[in-house]
Amino acid sequence: MSSMETINEEIQPNPETPANTAQQQAKRVFIGIAATITVGLALAGWYLGGRIFASEKVHAAAITKPAATAPVIAPVIAQTIEATPVVEPVTVAPASAWDTVEPKSGELYLQLATMGPNSTNEYLKTLDAKRIHPRIAPGPSESLHRLVIGPYSDKAALEKEQQELEAAGIQFMARRY
Repeated sequence: MSSMETINEEIQPNPETPANTAQQQAKRVFIGIAATITVGLALAGWYLGGRIFASEKVHAAAITKPAATAPVIAPVIAQTIEATPVVEPVTVAPASAWDTVEPKSGELYLQLATMGPNSTNEYLKTLDAKRIHPRIAPGPSESLHRLVIGPYSDKAALEKEQQELEAAGIQFMARRY
C-alpha cells in the first residue's frame, strides 16, 4: 500500500459509515424506549405494591380496647303511645263482580291496559273517579286482564270516545280482535 492510498482513505469517508451510524442511532432509540418502559413498570409495581401493603396493615388504634366506663342507666319515662289505625288489605274483587266482555273476531275496542287482578281493581277505581267505565276482557294469560271500552260499530263513535279519553289523560290503543 502506498502512502497515497492511506491518505485518500482518511480524507474520503467510507461508504459503510453512514449506514452504521443510522443503525446505531435506531438501536439507541429502541434501547431508550425499552428502558423507559422498564422504569415505568418498575415504578408502577412499587406504587401499587405499597398501596396493597398499606391497606393490609392493622392500625394500632383499631386494636386498643375501649376504656371501661361506669354504666349509665337511663331514667325510665312513661309515655302513652296511641296505636295507629291498621290499614286494611286490598281485597281483590272476584272476576264475577267485574263487567266482563268476550270480544268477537273483527270487533273494534279501545284497550286501556292489561294488568293483574290487584292492579285492575285499583285502576278501575281511578277510572270510576273519572267517570270512565271499561269492561274486562280476557288477557294473554289467566292472571292478566284487558281493560277495554267498546265494541264500536262506526268510526265516529270510536273517535268521540278517543277524544274523551285524551281529555281525561288516559292512554289507550285501538285494537281489533
